[in-house]
Formats: sequence, structure tokens, C-alpha cells
Amino acid sequence: MPIWRFTCFSLFFGFFLSSVPELTGSAELNIAVELGTIIRINTSAHTNTKCKVCIRQDTQQLCQSSVVLRSDTLLDFSCSQPENVFTVQIIRDNVMYNIEPKEYNAFQKFNRTFIWNLKPPATKSLHLNFSSTGLLQIQPTDSCPDKHVYMLAVENVSVGRFCPNGTIRQVDVRNAGKLSLEVSGGRALDKKVIGVSLGRLINSLANFHVVLPEKSSTQDFFTPIAFPENAETMWYFTVPHAYYTDVRILSYTVPTCLQPENIPTMKYTWQGKEPLVKLMNVSQPSVEPGNFNLAIKNCNISGPQPPSQGLMVHFQISAIKRSKGQCEGDLPEKQVLQIRVNKKDPKSTCVLKLDSLIMDTVTVASGNHFVLNSFDCNKDEIELTVNQTIECKEWRDCASTPFPLTFNYEQQCIPGVLKTIIWHLHGPQNSAVKLQSPAGDLRYCPPEDKCNSIILLNVSHVNSGITLGQFCPKGTIQKIQIRESKIAITASVMSFNDRNLATKPFLTYSFTQDISEHYIFTVAPKMDNPTMLATPAWPSGMKASSTVSWIVNLEPQFKSNLKFRNVSQPKCKEVHTNIAVQTIRSQTTLYSTKKDEKIKDLLVPESFYLNVTNCKSPTGAFRAMMEITLQNSTNKLLGIILSIVGVVLVIVTAVGICFFLRKKKRNKAPPVSVYNPSEHAFLPGLHGIPKAQEEEDPHTYVCIDETLIYSHLLKDDAEKEEYKEATADESDLKLDYSPLNNLALPERPVRKSENLVTKSNALIDNELYGYVQGQSTASDTPKTSEEEGNYETRLCV
Repeated sequence: MPIWRFTCFSLFFGFFLSSVPELTGSAELNIAVELGTIIRINTSAHTNTKCKVCIRQDTQQLCQSSVVLRSDTLLDFSCSQPENVFTVQIIRDNVMYNIEPKEYNAFQKFNRTFIWNLKPPATKSLHLNFSSTGLLQIQPTDSCPDKHVYMLAVENVSVGRFCPNGTIRQVDVRNAGKLSLEVSGGRALDKKVIGVSLGRLINSLANFHVVLPEKSSTQDFFTPIAFPENAETMWYFTVPHAYYTDVRILSYTVPTCLQPENIPTMKYTWQGKEPLVKLMNVSQPSVEPGNFNLAIKNCNISGPQPPSQGLMVHFQISAIKRSKGQCEGDLPEKQVLQIRVNKKDPKSTCVLKLDSLIMDTVTVASGNHFVLNSFDCNKDEIELTVNQTIECKEWRDCASTPFPLTFNYEQQCIPGVLKTIIWHLHGPQNSAVKLQSPAGDLRYCPPEDKCNSIILLNVSHVNSGITLGQFCPKGTIQKIQIRESKIAITASVMSFNDRNLATKPFLTYSFTQDISEHYIFTVAPKMDNPTMLATPAWPSGMKASSTVSWIVNLEPQFKSNLKFRNVSQPKCKEVHTNIAVQTIRSQTTLYSTKKDEKIKDLLVPESFYLNVTNCKSPTGAFRAMMEITLQNSTNKLLGIILSIVGVVLVIVTAVGICFFLRKKKRNKAPPVSVYNPSEHAFLPGLHGIPKAQEEEDPHTYVCIDETLIYSHLLKDDAEKEEYKEATADESDLKLDYSPLNNLALPERPVRKSENLVTKSNALIDNELYGYVQGQSTASDTPKTSEEEGNYETRLCV
């Protein structure tokens, strides 16, 4: 049978020569072996063939199933496709310098393994640098896409299989080790250099240095197969800025240790922090920033154990770039606060982390320092529920004035939106609580109705849990009084639009002395809308033997229609329930229910009390819902109008009288002293005026003030004033001592001969003061002797 032979020789850098013939019956290869390299050619483990590899030595040919080549050799295979039968190992020993893979073209069709035996000095370790390629750890049965598989063994222990293009940049090994690269037949060798250097001696079996990429990634890692006793493996993770890592254990097995307390664990170390040790069966760290180390150490095993029960851990590292919010601080201890931060959607990418624990619900309490981190959380994804306890055990410590209920959460860095605030008010024993709304009155809101407001208030008892009712702003309830020392007020925020809502006072509270009824509501109905009233705990029934009163204040011009919309009566053993209506001003009882009597609607003319009382042992629920509507009271309105008109008339009349009296007083002549030159005392009412003066004379005067007659003789104004005061005092003394002062003088009518003009103040001014038409007596106009004589004789009246 003819044999076709084809030989191709190639020389690579003077190191080797190879020939690849393709023959129908046999193949011949000429191999040039590099110095320090050993080539092993073996038949595949799963191949059953008679094909042999032959080595020609001189004139003889030695054929066998495997050969070891240490020098240049001519190979002859007894089959035409030996690459399907044989595998090739290319081995280099005592590697301490950079590894540069060399390709043998003659073996390119063969499955080949490149092996580098590592042997550092006893006091050193070897650092294998894979920066040019990177390694990705895979499971023992997995393969790589490019048909290049790296394997690393240390002290005859396989520490892992790897593919290129991974995140492992460096591996440190102690003592003797072996690095292998498996390349599938027909694949060209990736000739990337692997750096080798010496470093300080390490205690662990191997150290893996991992550099996570600046993108979201997930990497799998495995502990060595057949993990030796008391051995340790370390991973050093470099995490990009703003990226956070999560660690998950996907599967693990732990051996039976001689000392159970030394069971293998996961030990994490972050720079500047204390090491964190986690058991395999608990949750591992999550959303952790920064570089960290992970150490896994085996224990001393109790007796021989099968490999399947040895230490094996398959864990996963995920890195995600996140936006971070951090809040660190202490809640005020005096306020007794508790804030619950809750994720609305557990499946959300938002992460809440308190200290080092990730939770969907985080609770922060007063008196405890906290570090709360949030990652990739929008404010609408987190809800805040605040619990605050306000306690006042002694009356001397209680606020006498109403105190506002607020929660200034804007000052806190805790993320999220305020959903619910619960105030627990604890007053002194046998006290009552008074609630008022500073922003306006409250409106009762039955459970079946909508509040149509951003705030819904719920008032309940702390001990019994009974709900008094729920209320909305903008209503008619001015005040609520509760005979209970411990109550809870829940404010539910229905809208998140108003970020400053929490800083506004929802209610004001104050502790008061005990009240007679269990509940007292003060109500001021308005004309616009009906006012709804309901018994406590509606639609449930009132508590046995409990009482509730509504003080309904009406404006005088209104009267009210009281309608009982829904009343449920229980069966009582003794005293039955009672609904009573009594006016406040007249104290008239307008209505009081009787047993089995149908309740009637009422028209109440004024402000009134509405009292509702449950019986002692009711069978069934006692509840009632009432409605108050206002209407104008015409009679009262007319009375008010008439009253206003009357008041106006009285004011007008009083003003008129005052004006008249004031004018009359101005026209009345002031009292002055009388000048009498003849020193003849007479009584005008008894003796009359002398006959000589009966004739009508325009220069006749009633009286003359002496101070005005002689005042022109005084030098200046000061002397005039002094003289007037002295004359007045003298005049008073004369009048006081005159016997005529004590006589009652009858009224003297004006005689016909008398002229009323003589009583005119104008004449007095003109004649006595010397002023005529605005001119004084000091003017240059001379007086005749006759005028002067008349002036002197007419000084007496």
C-alpha cells in the first residue's frame, strides 16, 4: 500500500521545528523541544485504539501508547488522525519569572495542556499577575467559551478552575503550586503573558485579588476542592466608588469539627472597621461600600470524612452602583419617640439598612444612636410612622395651657414621607383630656364617609382600644373632653403634597380635672352644612353605663332642627337607655325618651344640651346618629332689629339733650359782683328798683364786675391776674359774712319798665370794658362830659 508523506518544517526563533503531515494511514511529526521543557504525549483516557506513537532512534523505531520528549524528536503515528487519540502536555519546571506561553504548531490540532510548576523559596510566596487577561472562577465541570481553561493547584490541592476575561487580577500561592492551561484542539493558543513575582510569605493556602468592574456585575467563587484541615483561603475585593456589594451563599457544606465552636465561618473585614464574622446559615452582608476582605478557614476535622462532607462554599458577590442617603443621630430621649421606616413595596430596589442590617422595616427609638442608610430610594417609596408618648404623672408637672401636638420631622434626616403620627397622651390618675383644633373646628367623619382632607384624626382609648371616632378639619366641633387619663390620637396623612404639614399643630391638648360624663363635645353648628353627630365607637355600640353629652351653641337668630337618623336600642334589664334634650338658657327639658317609645325629631329654639346614656347591662348595641340643621328665627330677628332701633333712638335723644343744655349754658350770664356807690343795701325782690331807673335806658346794667372797671389802671397782665384773684377772694368773704346770704330770695318777674337788653353781655363788654365795635377806651375818640356823667350815675342797678 503506497504511503503518502507530506513534511513541513518550520523554525520558530531557533527553538523548535515541527512537521504536520496528513496521511491516509500514518502521520509523522518532527518536534523541536525547548530547553527546560518536557512534552508528554498520552492516549486519551476514554479512547480504546491501537494507534501508537513511534520514536525513531537510529535505524530502529520504538512504538508505544505514550512518550516523553525532552529533546528534538521525530514522531511517527500509526494512525492518520492522532489528534483524536492523543493529548499533549507541555511542562515547564521551577517557574519563578514571567510566564510566556509558547505554541507548538505541530500539536495545534491536539488537545493540549500547558503546565507551569511553581516553586518559590521557602520564605517567599509567588504572585501570579493576570492583569492582561483576568480570571473568572468556574465550577469543576464547567468549560470556557474560548476553550481556554486555567487551573491552579497549591500543595496538590486544586484551588479552582478559571476562564479568561474575569475579575481576578492576581493570585498569591505559598509553597509548591501548579498552574495549568487547557487548550482545545484546533484552537490557537492565547499567548498573553502572566506576570510572576516573589512576595512576602502568606499564611493562607491562596489569596485571590478581585477587582470588580465599574458596572453592575455578579461573580461566583468557590472554595478549594478537598479543602485541607485547618487551612484558609482569602479573597481581597476592590470595589469601585459609589458601588455597593452584596454577598450571598448559594450552597455550602461544613465538616464535623473536633471543636464545634470552631465551625467554619465567613469572616469579613472592612478598612477601619472591626471584623464581621457570619455563620454559613445566616444572611451575609449586603449593600456594603468600599473594599473588603473575606476569609474562609476550615476546622480540625473529627476523623476521616468523605469529600462530599468536607468544607465547600459556593458564594456570590454582586456589585451595584447606588445612590446613597445616610442619616446618623439620636432621637431626643425626653420626647419618647419611635419612628418606623417602612418600604411600601418589598420588591423595590430601594434598600434600607440600619447599622449593618438590611431590613424592609427599620425602627428607630429615642435614646439609641442610629445609622440609617438608604440606597436607590425615592421619597415616595418609604413611609414614616411616628409614635410619641407624652406623659404627665403629677398635676404640678402638667401644662395648664393647651399644648400643640406636632412632629417636626423636617429637622430629621430620616428619609420618606410622613404617613401616620400616633400620640399617646398619659395624664395624671383620674384626669380628663381636652382636645381642640387650633386651625379650626373639627368635623365628625363616619367610617363609611370620605374625609376629603389631607388629615384624618382618630381618637381612641389606650387601655381598652375603643375608638371614640375619627374627625376631619373644617367642621363644627370646637372641643372634645374625654374622661380618661390615657388616650391615643392617630393622625393619618392622606396626601404627600404638603411637606410642611407635620410642623403645623394638628391638635392642642390639656389635662383637666375629672368630668361627670364620659365624653363631652362642644359644637357650634353652621348655616352652610348640616352637623353630623354620632355616639362613640360608631358603628359599634356605646360602652355599658357610659354617657355622652353635646353642648350645642346657637346664634340668637337661629334655631335648629334635631333629627335622629339612625338609632339602635338594646334590651336593658333595669334602667333603659335615655336620650334627653334640654335648653341651656331656660333649662327646659324639651325631650326625654321613654321605654319602647319611638324617637321624634325636634325643633329647638335656642342653644341646648343633648345627653345620651347607655344602660348598665345592655343586650345588643346602643348607638345613635343625629343631624343638626339651622334655620333663621324670624321673631328673634325682628326683636333684635327693634332693639337696635331703640338703642339708636336713645342715643340720638341723649345727644340732642346734651347739645341743648350745652347751648343754653353758653347763653346764660355768668354771675358777677354788684357795684353800689351809695352803700345802700337793698333787696331787689323786696324793695324793687329805684324809680329813677324805671325809665328805659340802654345804659342801665344788671351788675358790674369791679375788676373789669379798674383793670386798665393795672400795669401789666400779671398784676391784673393777681388783682382779680384778690378781689374774688374778698368778694367771697363778703358774701359769706353778709346776713343777706342766708335769706331766700323770691323770684322777681321782669317789669314792663325793664328792658331785657340791659342783661346783654354785649352791652357790658361795650360800656364797662370800653370796647365799641372792636375798639377799646384807649382810642383817640374823646368823650363828652355828659357821657361821663351818665356813665358814673348808671353804675348802680
